[in-house]
Amino acid sequence: MPAMKDQDIANSILNDYKLMCSSINTYITEAQNQNLRNDYINVLQDMYNCQKQMFDTMSQKGWYQVQNADMSEIARAQQQYAKVQL
Repeated sequence: MPAMKDQDIANSILNDYKLMCSSINTYITEAQNQNLRNDYINVLQDMYNCQKQMFDTMSQKGWYQVQNADMSEIARAQQQYAKVQL
C-alpha cells in the first residue's frame, strides 16, 4: 500500500475538523444544561480555530484553492440574507 502524501493527510485532518464541528453544533443545539452547552460552545470555537489553521496551511501550500467570489455574488448573498432576517 502506498504511503499517504502530506497533502492527503492534511486533507483528511481538515475533513475530520469539519465533521467534528458539525457534530458539536448538534450537541450544542440539543444540550439542556447551560454549563454543558457553554462547554460545547468553547470546544466548538477551539475546533473552528484548528480548522482555520489547517485551512490556512493548506492554502499557503497550494493544496486547497478556493475561487474568490465576485462582488455581485457577495451582494446577492447579502440581499438574500437580509430578506430572511425580516
